[in-house]
Amino acid sequence: MTYAAANVRRLRLRSGLTQEGLAELAGLDHTYVQAVERVRTNFTVEVLVALADALQAEPRDLLRPAALTPPKAGRPLKIRRRVRPSSGGRPTM
Repeated sequence: MTYAAANVRRLRLRSGLTQEGLAELAGLDHTYVQAVERVRTNFTVEVLVALADALQAEPRDLLRPAALTPPKAGRPLKIRRRVRPSSGGRPTM
């Protein structure tokens, strides 16, 4: 299952999906996708196929050898946009 977890995470990130987004596309709960990626649960072939379909991959692609990178703790940082000082109270374009 470690290969599947690593491949699900890799393909999810490559697709630009969050765990919640992948869960929605696959028809799963987001906590279940978290458990899959952290190798905290075993899953059925049905779930494997649902995840592969959501990731636009073949189920066999999720079973290929891959290295599991440790997840980073906490939520991702939000990117803050820099605010330019306005000139004379007029909006800048």
